[in-house]
Amino acid sequence: MPDGLAGAKLGSNNGTHARQLLGQVLVEAEILTMAELEQALGAAAAWGVPLGHAVIALGLARPIEFYPALARHLELPFVDVLKTPPPAKYFKVTDLEFYLSAETIPIGKTGHADGNRLILATPDPLATAREIARRRAQGLSVPDGDFTFAITPRLDVLWTLQAQFGETLEHTACFGLDETDPAFSAHSPAPASQRLCGSIALTGLVAGSFLAPMATFAVLNAVLGLFFLAVLGLRAMSIPLGIKAREERPRIDQLPDDADLPVYTILVPLYREAGVLPLLARALAALDYPRAKLDIKLILEADDFETIKTAKALGLEGYVEFIQVPKSMPRTKPKACNYALKFARGEYLVIFDAEDQPEPLQLKKAVAMFAQCDRQTACLQAPLTYFNASENWLTRQFTIEFNMWFDLLLPTVEKLGMPIPLGGTSTHFRMDALRDVGAWDPYNVTEDADLGIRMAQKGYRCAILDSATYEEANCQMGNWLRQRSRWLKGYVQTWLVHMRKPGDLYRTLGPAGFAGFQLLIGGSIVSALAHPFVWMFAAAGLIINGSVLSYFSSPQIPTLLLVLNAVLLGGGYLVSVCAGIAAVQQRDAQHLVPHTFLMVFYWPLLSAGAYLAMWQLFTKPFYWEKTRHAISKASRAQLAQLARDRSVSRD
Repeated sequence: MPDGLAGAKLGSNNGTHARQLLGQVLVEAEILTMAELEQALGAAAAWGVPLGHAVIALGLARPIEFYPALARHLELPFVDVLKTPPPAKYFKVTDLEFYLSAETIPIGKTGHADGNRLILATPDPLATAREIARRRAQGLSVPDGDFTFAITPRLDVLWTLQAQFGETLEHTACFGLDETDPAFSAHSPAPASQRLCGSIALTGLVAGSFLAPMATFAVLNAVLGLFFLAVLGLRAMSIPLGIKAREERPRIDQLPDDADLPVYTILVPLYREAGVLPLLARALAALDYPRAKLDIKLILEADDFETIKTAKALGLEGYVEFIQVPKSMPRTKPKACNYALKFARGEYLVIFDAEDQPEPLQLKKAVAMFAQCDRQTACLQAPLTYFNASENWLTRQFTIEFNMWFDLLLPTVEKLGMPIPLGGTSTHFRMDALRDVGAWDPYNVTEDADLGIRMAQKGYRCAILDSATYEEANCQMGNWLRQRSRWLKGYVQTWLVHMRKPGDLYRTLGPAGFAGFQLLIGGSIVSALAHPFVWMFAAAGLIINGSVLSYFSSPQIPTLLLVLNAVLLGGGYLVSVCAGIAAVQQRDAQHLVPHTFLMVFYWPLLSAGAYLAMWQLFTKPFYWEKTRHAISKASRAQLAQLARDRSVSRD
């Protein structure tokens, strides 16, 4: 058996002539027709990938057909490691990073007659050999001795590593950040200083309410009012600054050629999402990116049998890998992403949710923008909007709110040099930077916003990508409330974690960044919690002072507080309406303009979500409220159309 390093004529790796040799093998074995071979050769040349990668990505051959043929071509043995699992004694947890980076598994030894070399099963021996050389050159862990190679499908390597190291991978996914950087983990207990400050503040509030209720009322009103005024000021600034920032955003005039594009990892965490999978498959297929350079991983919970069954029935395995996360706590999206991250192969990585419909060119635009930015720009956030905005009153308000956030507020934050609280989807990362900061906090239920702040503290920057992703706006009140309470609970977790050392936060973010953190993260929480009190303070002022006529003259409630409350209510409404109008016009959604005047009725829902979040923070801090998808009329119509299209294609 030839050594993989010496015998790597590797028809899938050594240029056009070798590709044609492999092509002949595939045609002679009746795995490909001549027409299919020409199609694969054309794609391989255009994409700049080995022929075998193009064959698999195009779905022209099943892996169980292709890899034995590749083994015959390379004069290497083919092993079916799923039928005959390799002995556990050859696996070492200290070599796990090597197995993952080299995409290989040890299956045995050749024996003393052949030098007693370790046999590595891999889908691509030359790529594995290159990774071995790279790791040795950098002084990284590689098993001792020499190697020889056997061929096995990539998915079989993935499944074997999950089977052998499931507990280790799960532990790292759950506790990696907690063990390496506990100050940034929501699982780590709050420091004594933070608990002491919280106790003093709460005790003072309760004591003041009994001993000096009017003074306590005035002080609380003033503090909340001034904070609200600062939040209101930022939102008012976001109208001109957000529009200007959006206009000044660097345009991507030249997209990279397919042959120059890197491997791009797409993580899609799924839980009880069987109904939306056909739409997801369509959205992934619509991406304008060389399929052979997509490292798509559907992250499935091991006990979510319905979603697993539906995913397998879609026939995506040719270019999509399934990662099954063992059942464990916490059952959160960030834990699942941490688990799958170990298997990621891309230079860049993006998170998509099950119902996402990204612009087809989004990945190419991200590669082009990363190339324009310096290495400290670690993340690009694509704006989110909704394809079912007009379904009912709730979806209209939800869409207006998100358009203000992504098209006005975040561009303003970027322009002012403040940290960007990331959205949970369509966030594009440099892989090395994502791993450098410890990836996601599995115990933070708004892991995206937390990660954006942590990246800023570690010296990285985030920017806005000029490419939209369409999602399904929540159209049912209960579903919306569950989602919103989870978001706000995660914002509280994020604020508490990063305020453990406020001095360090100030030094790392600077004055503008520190203020932005307080207004964006803290402001989202406080405004939702305190909104009912602003109304109550204003009403109390009128009642206590006796009448509207004495509004500005009664000494019982300071006139400035009454004016402040009026400014907050009136100004908040005016700024929100103006921002809403500007935001929907940025999205060319003029039909939503009249609905911006109804936002005042949407605000109490935000408060309800905030109080539910606070309740769960103390009762179920790490519980992930599941959001149901594919429940809107628009989603059901899309699914019905897909079913009709499949029926026609079968006929």
